[in-house]
Amino acid sequence: MKTNKALLMVLLTTLMMVSTSAVAGVLVDVHWLKAHKNDSNLVVVDVQNKPGSYEKGHIPGAVRVLRHVDLEDPTRYPTNAYPQKQQFLDLMARLGIDNNTTIVAYDDKPSVFASRMLFVMELYGHDVNKLKLLDGGIIQWKAAGQTISTTPSKTPNNGRYTTNGPNLNMVVSWSDVFRDVVQKQNSDVLLLDARPLAEFNGSKIRTIRGGHIPQAINVEGVKAANNKDHTFKNLSQIRSAFTKAGVTPDKIIYTYCHSADRAAHAYVVLKNMLGYPNVKVYEGSWNEWGTMTALPAADEEYK
Repeated sequence: MKTNKALLMVLLTTLMMVSTSAVAGVLVDVHWLKAHKNDSNLVVVDVQNKPGSYEKGHIPGAVRVLRHVDLEDPTRYPTNAYPQKQQFLDLMARLGIDNNTTIVAYDDKPSVFASRMLFVMELYGHDVNKLKLLDGGIIQWKAAGQTISTTPSKTPNNGRYTTNGPNLNMVVSWSDVFRDVVQKQNSDVLLLDARPLAEFNGSKIRTIRGGHIPQAINVEGVKAANNKDHTFKNLSQIRSAFTKAGVTPDKIIYTYCHSADRAAHAYVVLKNMLGYPNVKVYEGSWNEWGTMTALPAADEEYK
């Protein structure tokens, strides 16, 4: 036990030393984007989710991605599942994205839907070093006094993408969660519920039943960002929120939420910012688990 704790402390210390450079690789600010948005192989992707938000105002040159059209697969159950290969390739062609494109995604949430975009890109093998989030999204762009466009952007012409994806090592199914977490067959696995507390404890119900998957730890992933300006908090604050709850980098982390948006956001925060080595997303999330009433749910002890 002492040896395990010592190894964990060494790992945590190492992460603290490298995480600043890690987050710098994922996040870009308004000034960086202003300087680079006209680079020949960079595509800015608008993933704002409010109806008409793109038409009302977006970053000049940004191409539009609709979360509930482009980033989910309506042919599978649950419909919040990530796109299949041909759907993904069609999207890349429409957006003018190839394998060498640097992508800067933003939204009107604390990077929740932009993170889903980056997760889907990584799922199909895009170089993670070319996947960026605009820190603070459209809110920060406007706050910095930058130009807003209401004219749809022309799509670049270089949308020839090749992929061997999806990388199924990045996702898990309900049966994986049931076996490894509920039945406790893999002590190395920890289940992270990234939803708000009200959904976790069952007081807010968004499907046929409320509650959470037994053994899950609740850390609302979007609290990694500041409420007012949607920028990410200091890395030490983000790390502390997870580690204090027991979400430590020595574990295999399965993340889930309601529709695999905040789960993808938690993946980006844990793996691509904090450097957690083994993070996977339960793709079906509570939207699937909650409707499969034969599967167990917990809520009583949290009320």
